[in-house]
Amino acid sequence: MPEQRSQSRLSQAAMILALTTGLVGCSSVPSSVRNAPGLNLLFGDDAPVFGVDPTEEAGIDYDITITGLGVGETVDETAENERIKGILEGAARIYRLQDKPPPSVALLKRRAAADKAIVERALKSEGYYEGEATITVVARADVDEGAGTDVERLAPVPASVTGDELVGTPVVKIDVRKGPRYALARQLATFDTPLNPLMEQSVQDAISVNVGGPAQGRAVVNAEADAARIFGRNGYPYIKKGKRRAEANFDYNTLDVRTTYAPGPYTTYGPVTLEGLKTVDQKYMESFVDWERGAPVSRVEIAAVQREMSATRLFDAVSIILPENPPENWRETGRFEAPITIKFEESKHRKATAALNFSTVDGPGGILTWEDRNLFGQNETLKAVLDVSLEEQRLRFDYRKPRWVRTSRDLIGGLEIFHEDREAYEATGLNGSIGIEERLSPYLVGTLGLGVEAAQTRDNGLTRDSYLFGVPGSLVYDRTDDLLNPTEGFRINAKGAPWAGVFDEEFTAFLETDVEASTYYSIDRNAKYILALRARAAQIFSDNADNIPVNRRVFAGGGGSVRAYASQFVNDLDSDGTPIGALGVFGASAEVRMRFGNFGVVPFIDGGTVTNEFFQDFGTLRWGGGLGLRYFSPVGPIRLDVAFPVDKRDEDDVFQFYLSIGQAF
Repeated sequence: MPEQRSQSRLSQAAMILALTTGLVGCSSVPSSVRNAPGLNLLFGDDAPVFGVDPTEEAGIDYDITITGLGVGETVDETAENERIKGILEGAARIYRLQDKPPPSVALLKRRAAADKAIVERALKSEGYYEGEATITVVARADVDEGAGTDVERLAPVPASVTGDELVGTPVVKIDVRKGPRYALARQLATFDTPLNPLMEQSVQDAISVNVGGPAQGRAVVNAEADAARIFGRNGYPYIKKGKRRAEANFDYNTLDVRTTYAPGPYTTYGPVTLEGLKTVDQKYMESFVDWERGAPVSRVEIAAVQREMSATRLFDAVSIILPENPPENWRETGRFEAPITIKFEESKHRKATAALNFSTVDGPGGILTWEDRNLFGQNETLKAVLDVSLEEQRLRFDYRKPRWVRTSRDLIGGLEIFHEDREAYEATGLNGSIGIEERLSPYLVGTLGLGVEAAQTRDNGLTRDSYLFGVPGSLVYDRTDDLLNPTEGFRINAKGAPWAGVFDEEFTAFLETDVEASTYYSIDRNAKYILALRARAAQIFSDNADNIPVNRRVFAGGGGSVRAYASQFVNDLDSDGTPIGALGVFGASAEVRMRFGNFGVVPFIDGGTVTNEFFQDFGTLRWGGGLGLRYFSPVGPIRLDVAFPVDKRDEDDVFQFYLSIGQAF
């Protein structure tokens, strides 16, 4: 009995050592396996296994089977066995090197033997601390087709292995004995210096969150990291995690874990010094520092300020630096007021760009832009855009002053000179606006302003002038992951503007409303196949469309609408084949975006209808489909779409195509 107890203690010590030195640790795991649900391995990156032959020469093909993980007594046990089998297949090098067979049976045996420790560490990482594995190279006839063998995975060619001699295809047999799964009975934190009781309780609550569940290695480590983050957010930026001690109870199949932390001094914000500013105003950058001197240092808070400073696009690099170590005498008071240094590397603030586009609607076109992102030293942005095509020419100036009055508010303004020569009308004029943009939440942005427009329009042989005053506003809720190429989330853009003024020497008033929503769904885990959906509804509230300047009426068709039709040609046509402006539109689009490396294929379908009264006359639905090609460049996807109308009228083209940057929506 004493001898057996001694052996048990040695076995216990070995298990504790396995946990305290990393819980697992072996070769790399494919990301698709590492990120799979339920995977709890803590593998290092490509740790070498000595004695495994890496040759890529043609060698001996082999099959693999795992025994001992067959059908369980319950449905849950069967599912657990399948999960463990998947983990072992992802961990064992014998699987991942199967496409690089060794040149001899001897080297195959060495490769298989090297996986024994890997498989057993993988079992321990999942809470099976008594788990064992035996790996042998055998003939197919020597594999027991019971006991959970994957017989369907074995080659039908019989084989025999005698010593290092081979006839046929050998089988690497991994025989697994899991043993009982250990539960995490306790996980506690200990501290080398006294803490505030509330702080200590917060840390203990975080580190013990997995108590009662399986004693998985990743769960233990994640809880330790969560506890350390609580320190970092609450005035202990110099936190250091010490040793972990684990004790296994073999009578009850449980594990107790204790982790030591050295919190360091309670640290508060001290004076802030800014370095590296040349043309950017110092007071402007100081406005980003929203912590108060004397408040507890928070790593999360510092990171948020650093992100906001970087988002100004004024700098190539922003670094917020705490002293590397607290003073040596910090234990005398237990506190430390840390001076903060913020270092900047300014970027170039002026930029000019050029882009070309082409479509069967507008023909060739080009866009020139010029931008100054630091006009008066406080990130004021002035942007000029010249957008020219055969049917439309626009010169626009946009101004933005960020953090106006309050940090979440920007002052915005714009002035535009335009000329349009379209099928339905010709218009020349200018418009301007001034207003505010407010970030109401991380995902919601609202704008409100004042707008004016003066224009001269020509349609149906009539030339008429208009002078309008409006109050445009918008709300944009964006939960997508990318502006130009979203793969998940949704986006809603709602706009409205009451307008009043003079049109054709008569008073006019009307209300514009426009709501567009789109959503994106990843069909596969790697976001190579995306289902994209869009819907739009717009309505102008007015007694009659003739009371509204023609350039303000609703038209549909073209690259941002129903792509199978030319611009404005979703609308009804008059006797001359000219589109008639309306008061409302409803449209929808669906795409399946398939990506293959840097290229993509996008089948799509668009539909829309234009009408003056949705609730009385829904109008004629016009729709079409097509195929798009994408090249995913560093600046965004380059798009080529070809679309064909259904129920084509004589005035409609057989097809339309568009070439531009960015997805259609």
